[in-house]
Amino acid sequence: MKASTKLMALACFMAMATSSVSAQTLSVGLQDDPDALDPAIGGTYAGRIVFDAMCDKLVDINQNLEIVPQLATTWEWNDDNTELTMSLREGVTFQDGTPFDAEAVKVNIERMKTMDESRRKSQLAPITDVEIVDDHTVVLKLDAPFAPLLSILTDRAGMMVSPAVAGSADEFAANPVCSGPYKLVDRQARDSITLEKYDGYWNANEIGYEKIVYEIIPDSTVRLSRLQAGDLEAAERIAPTDLKTVRSDEGLALHTSPGLAVSHLFISQKPDAGILADNPDLRRALELSIDRTIINQVAFNGEFTADNQMIPPSSAFYSKAHPMTARDVEAARDLIAKSGVENPTIEITYENSLTDGRVAQIIQSMATEAGFTVNLLPLETSSAIERYLAGNFELYIGNWSGRADPDPTLYTFFGSGGSQNLNGYSNPKLDEVLLAARKELDMDARKKLYDQAADIYLTDLPTIPLYHPTWFYAAQSDIDGIEIFPDGILRVTGVKPAGE
Repeated sequence: MKASTKLMALACFMAMATSSVSAQTLSVGLQDDPDALDPAIGGTYAGRIVFDAMCDKLVDINQNLEIVPQLATTWEWNDDNTELTMSLREGVTFQDGTPFDAEAVKVNIERMKTMDESRRKSQLAPITDVEIVDDHTVVLKLDAPFAPLLSILTDRAGMMVSPAVAGSADEFAANPVCSGPYKLVDRQARDSITLEKYDGYWNANEIGYEKIVYEIIPDSTVRLSRLQAGDLEAAERIAPTDLKTVRSDEGLALHTSPGLAVSHLFISQKPDAGILADNPDLRRALELSIDRTIINQVAFNGEFTADNQMIPPSSAFYSKAHPMTARDVEAARDLIAKSGVENPTIEITYENSLTDGRVAQIIQSMATEAGFTVNLLPLETSSAIERYLAGNFELYIGNWSGRADPDPTLYTFFGSGGSQNLNGYSNPKLDEVLLAARKELDMDARKKLYDQAADIYLTDLPTIPLYHPTWFYAAQSDIDGIEIFPDGILRVTGVKPAGE
């Protein structure tokens, strides 16, 4: 064989080998670095994306927000809706080889209900006992009917971790062991999270990559550039201003879904938190100074849905009785004068991402026209989230990925015992309405209760909802099986290189 022929053959072999190796790894660009990789205490949207690959849930949702099986295959309520009997999938093991069974479900729910750091306590509080019928049957017993339970179990509250390592939150987050298709092998803070396929996974035939690497890339422009360069297979939260670029690139595919999410301006109600905490006139003035439609047009090319509610218009529980408030600068100025506060000065904290930065600057400009002095405090993601979770802010641009049922949004943020009630807001009347909605299984009656809830929180304004994002993912066009649901989570089951 001639030397040139040998070189060509070697080059061809190396190219094939490189292609084979790269095809085994799915590199995904994330905007944020997730917080703790423990379903009991996790609180970030990026974390939910990683959890999908690591931690199966008792149940899931489909594209139409219907409850579908995952670790539980069937379920049934008793006549008075106080007991939920679940049949569990057989032949499932955790990533350390521990069997998944009824005892594991009991351990997980009790851990989330009792662990000091758990952010799932309020969601699972109605469960008074987990009865083990046999190895693959459990009964969740409630103190009263709880309409959102199945929906809650489609998220972190329903994620199962290995009882063998379900100790302290810090220890588990460092070495998480779940029952999903991929297990953690490495995490570099603010840089990457690497997972490897768990060969013992019950649905392994539907898992198309040997490894997933989640790369933390806060700048959406950089995420897209690396996707175009072939450094990434997929990227989340593509900026609406970049959609034209994706759509015109034959090598890329755009995957979208109308979202359940909401972005809102969270206002602290804690003592000494700032001038808005105990001044409803100033909170209303701030809302009236903002034009949500302009925010959508300028920051997002009109691709999102400007709105004044935490629940999106696509939800059956959206309150049509409370249309979006129009901007009224003169009315805002009048309320500022009525408040008696001269030169009201406020500070907005936010994650230093391109989108939140744009929104913060637009709000700053609009509120300044009405008479506010607005200081901006952009922080690196982990620092911002740390402040947020500690309730250490005056105003915070919050991004909530939303849930299929309204309770995990409304009670979580506005209920006195809600896990995301980080601004200190409390209204006994709203608590009463939200708790009544939890127990009400009649659809029409629940809608009326959530109308009442909207009336209360839109009057009190513990937060100012701004818009509902549409989920935009971009991926290489030679990847099959990507389907984005309204919850915005990249589900890895069924995702694989084209033709495999």
